[in-house]
Amino acid sequence: MHRVIVGVVGLVAIVLIAGVLVTRKPTPLNGADNASLAESAEIIEARRVLMRQVQQSMKPIDAFTLDGTGDLPAVQSAAAAIEAMMLAFPHLFPPATNRYDPSLPEPPTIALPVVWDAFSAFRTLAEASERAAATVAKSTDAKSLRTAAEALRATCEACHERFTKAYVPPKVTQEDLDVDFDSIFGKP
Repeated sequence: MHRVIVGVVGLVAIVLIAGVLVTRKPTPLNGADNASLAESAEIIEARRVLMRQVQQSMKPIDAFTLDGTGDLPAVQSAAAAIEAMMLAFPHLFPPATNRYDPSLPEPPTIALPVVWDAFSAFRTLAEASERAAATVAKSTDAKSLRTAAEALRATCEACHERFTKAYVPPKVTQEDLDVDFDSIFGKP
C-alpha cells in the first residue's frame, strides 16, 4: 500500500510539473529558444519516467498472466497505479514535445509525429489502457484478472506499435569485425 501511495504522490508531482510547463505560452520549435527546448526536454523526460514506472508495474501483472504466479493484492495494486498513470499520460504530450527526428540514431523522443497527427486515437488508446488497468485492479479471481490483464497488455502493444519508434536491435557490421583490438589495447 505504501508503494502505491508513493507512486500516486510521484504521479501527482509529474502531472503538476507538466501542467505548469504546458500552461506556459508555447513557442514554435523552429527557431525556438533554449528555454522552450529545455521545457520540452523536461516533459519528454517526465513521460519516459512515467512509462518506465508503467513497465515496472506491468511485471507482476504479466507474471500472473503468463504463469499464474504472484500475490493477487499486489497485482491489483500495480494495476491501480497503472490506471492513475494512464489518466495522466496523454497530458504529457503537448505539441512542443513533437521532437522525433528520424535522421538521429537517438532522437529526443521515440514518440512518432503520428501521436499529434492522430491525437484523438492516441488518447483513446490511453483511455482504453486506463479502463483495462481498472478492470485488473477490481478483479477478484484469477480467471477474470488474467482476461483483464491480457486486454491491458493488448492496449499497451497497440499504442506502442502505432505511436512509438520501433526498436531495431544493433547489427554487427564488417567494420565491427575488422577492428584490431590487439593494436588498440596491446596483446595480453
